[in-house]
Amino acid sequence: MSSAESNPLTVIAKAAPQLAAVDAARVAREHWGLEASCTELVSERDQNFRLQTADGRRYVLKIANSAEDPVVTDFQVRALLHIERYLAIRAAPISAPQIVRDLAHQTQVMLQIDGVQHVARIVSYLEGVPLADICINGTLCRNLGVFLAHLGLALEDFAHPGSKHALLWDMQQALNLRELLSDIADKEVRGRVAQSLDDFEHLALPRLPSLRAQVIHNDFNPENVLIEAGNATAVAGIIDFGDMLHAPLIVDVAVAASYLRVLDGNPLAQIAEFLAGYHAVNRLAAAEIDILFELIQARLCTTIAILCWRASTKGANDPYLQNAAAVESSADEFLRRLMEIPPENARRIFREVCASVDTGARGNH
Repeated sequence: MSSAESNPLTVIAKAAPQLAAVDAARVAREHWGLEASCTELVSERDQNFRLQTADGRRYVLKIANSAEDPVVTDFQVRALLHIERYLAIRAAPISAPQIVRDLAHQTQVMLQIDGVQHVARIVSYLEGVPLADICINGTLCRNLGVFLAHLGLALEDFAHPGSKHALLWDMQQALNLRELLSDIADKEVRGRVAQSLDDFEHLALPRLPSLRAQVIHNDFNPENVLIEAGNATAVAGIIDFGDMLHAPLIVDVAVAASYLRVLDGNPLAQIAEFLAGYHAVNRLAAAEIDILFELIQARLCTTIAILCWRASTKGANDPYLQNAAAVESSADEFLRRLMEIPPENARRIFREVCASVDTGARGNH
């Protein structure tokens, strides 16, 4: 069975690697020649360690889940190398981790952990403050849109056989979430998710195959976006390319927009600013704009369903679930607020935002 045909629950359900910090330090030393202290980081399905050398250099050691097809791991490595080459010849306001080659000048190492093979790699550590810790304003929202648009342009011509892997966070497979509805204990929440998935199926899913598609980051969430420590409106970089895949470009916009949650006031205010920033760099087509509202809701459904499923299968003490709770706890409330907006009103607002950007661009010529 190819990775594209696999059950998307397989990797996320498989226990993450369980390497001790002392062993992680040994791996870094033996394969990369790095003498470093190791601190484990929280991850959904892999195992990550922050490495720090005596002279202050920092890296991240990433050990892939054994259920992840090695071609998918290679896909993530090649994408970072592609971005690095892109930035070497173009001036673009984006930053991503860089692959650190081992002593044999290889990008990846095969490890045996408890008799199971895992792929390991080391990337550079990006400095910055997680977006989750920042008070978001309109200027930052626009800059987030600009950053993601440039990231999309950097990946526009990147192709890899691992890009069409099965992933539960893949919006193209959102209808599979219906299998997880029984894990949503709250009846009202379950009803909202079911209704939003119905809307997605009828209004957005049929249009996806006709839209431009490419490799996208697919996880522009507040834990993965870094802001400059001395400038709370400047994006420092993006990390975690583990959910990257080939999909319609507008999905990337919807994923990011789903995290710009205004719970008191106009629920579309921050999304509108973000959309303006994105459209100014990478112009969206009318067909893309017109399904954005349903795609945003579909991403919120994905967040709600997967976290409820994870809580029911792994328990409330799951470290990933505890770490995600702060960022994701507002997903249902935001979905509820969005469902109170007539879809045609949202589409009109999004069209007007993009039209205003186009008018301003023409006015500058």
